[in-house]
Amino acid sequence: MKEKGAQFDAKLHDHCVKAGFTFRNGRYYSAGEPTWEKEKRIEKGRKQFAVPASSVEQFLKDEEKMVDSLLTRLREKAGVPLKAPDDDGEGAEEVEAPKEKKKKKREAAEEAEEAEEVEPKKEKKKKRKTEEAEDEG
Repeated sequence: MKEKGAQFDAKLHDHCVKAGFTFRNGRYYSAGEPTWEKEKRIEKGRKQFAVPASSVEQFLKDEEKMVDSLLTRLREKAGVPLKAPDDDGEGAEEVEAPKEKKKKKREAAEEAEEAEEVEPKKEKKKKRKTEEAEDEG
């Protein structure tokens, strides 16, 4: 009669457990996904700037760490000092420029277009007058 113990040596048994199998009643049963598949998904998410976590506290901690590392990389790439006065909203005050309303922007754009259109028309009229004067003369 067969023994109820593990059928593989310890190294292979550990690998099967990591692959998502459980050992019950002398047999291996598929119980879940392999651990390396989970790690692969987590790494793919990190490349997309996702923050995997099992709790809210861990998420907040890991998110802060990820953002800080991203900022330091970007600052090194840009050649800006690593500690700037605008970090964490301290040391620098943001000055908001007065925002123009959409109507004012549209009116300004329309006036600029009209001014451009008026000038070429005047030049054409002057050219026509000079051409007519030359033809007559």
